[in-house]
Amino acid sequence: MANLSSGKQFRIYRRWFTLPARIAIGLVLAAIVPLLALLIYMNFTTRPALIDQANKAMASDAQTRVQLIDTYFNERVLDTQTLTQIPTVQAFLLTQNPVGSQAYNDDRTHALYSLQAGIYRNASYINWSLFTDQGKLLLAYPENPTPHGSSLVPLEELRIVDFGIPHISPVYYNAKNQQATIDIYAPINGPQGTPSQDKVIGFLRATLNLNYIWQNIVQNDTENNGAGSGAFILDDNGVYIADSNPVRRFHSAGTVSDLQQQHISQELRYGTDKPVVSLANAALVDANAQKTGSTTFQAQLSDDQGNYQIARRATDQKLVPWNYYVFSPESSETAVANAQQESIILLAVIASLLVAIAGFFAGQGLAQPIIRSAVALQENSLALSTLASNQQDAAAEQMWVVDSSQVGLQSVQYYTEAAKTVSRQLREAATELAQRGQFSDSPQMRHILGRIMEAAKYIEEASNYQSTSSQKLSTALKVATQVTEQLHGGATSANEAAKQLQLIVQELRAIIGR
Repeated sequence: MANLSSGKQFRIYRRWFTLPARIAIGLVLAAIVPLLALLIYMNFTTRPALIDQANKAMASDAQTRVQLIDTYFNERVLDTQTLTQIPTVQAFLLTQNPVGSQAYNDDRTHALYSLQAGIYRNASYINWSLFTDQGKLLLAYPENPTPHGSSLVPLEELRIVDFGIPHISPVYYNAKNQQATIDIYAPINGPQGTPSQDKVIGFLRATLNLNYIWQNIVQNDTENNGAGSGAFILDDNGVYIADSNPVRRFHSAGTVSDLQQQHISQELRYGTDKPVVSLANAALVDANAQKTGSTTFQAQLSDDQGNYQIARRATDQKLVPWNYYVFSPESSETAVANAQQESIILLAVIASLLVAIAGFFAGQGLAQPIIRSAVALQENSLALSTLASNQQDAAAEQMWVVDSSQVGLQSVQYYTEAAKTVSRQLREAATELAQRGQFSDSPQMRHILGRIMEAAKYIEEASNYQSTSSQKLSTALKVATQVTEQLHGGATSANEAAKQLQLIVQELRAIIGR
């Protein structure tokens, strides 16, 4: 039953998939299998190579941007250090002249010229201010600086100045004019050759907006590494201080420590005393913990779906403790491979359609002769089956005739033997009567005995003739039996041949699916 069921399923399968269809499918597979192999090869080799190439390009881009940042801030620090060496600035910090006196005003005017010179060193400078070593404002240009919270100089910045170290402050943000700034602090020592030459007598503070960083570096990196790419900067607290996506600015990648949050709130560093909103990006937090070198990694950005390839590069930590990040959607990095894959898929579809149509018509042309041959074989099979049936009927009838003849022959042989026996007994009786004297003297009796002897002889001759005829008939029946058996064997062979032809027809129909 299982074999019959599987055979039936196979025939159904062949009926659904005709020869033209199978030829078309085979040609389609022959056309698209190499293309599929190419797609698999591209997926496992080209795509990783493109991602690696994109990572290198982004890492190179991040390095270039960081070099620009380092160079820019180094020049700005040199600006402030240059002004700290101007004698009129040092003299104004050390002046003993009474406030409002002519000498004091002269010192103040010359110091103000220095601040004016500083403001023109770069268009991004907003304010230059001169402070005592205690953080008291002495002079400012073009106007007094904006306080950071409740004080002009945060205590943490003043402590660093006391060590005589020039440094750059954290980033501040003014929500009103949507401008980010930093303060560059430059301690001022006394003039050379004086007791105060190694002592901090005051400091300069230059307030610099970050338009160059925001516009010329970060914003200019938008779409620079493919569609959807961009850049951002995280400070040492993980705060987005610059970002090509404004939504993330001044949020943090992770949780800001309580101490730093306190400083940020007290200084109104981002225009409010509210806590910094955390975007909870663990991958960026881990990357930002590295303060040197560069790394590339994959992560999701808080405001987007999907994976991004990200390249990190640390700035000069002596200038600003920042990390510069370049990001690009993974889809952009593999856009070339995706385009190639789409082209190959389109080519495979077009080739499949063309090959399928050509294969169908080619299959039809190939199937027609097979169909005609199958029909002819079917007709021959039916004719042979009919002939075999007729031969079997004729053999059966002939066998019946032979059997009947055999029965008749046996009867004739029986009667022949009986006649021979009667003839012999008559002859023996006549001979015995003739030997008796009482019958041999009578002419009438001799005549009768002679007639009996003649009858016995006739019966014997007739029996011999009948016996000879029976033998010939027996021989003829044997030959007829052999002929009948041969006829029956021929009919059986013809029937088997018809069955084999029918099987061949079925196989041919199975091949062409008809």
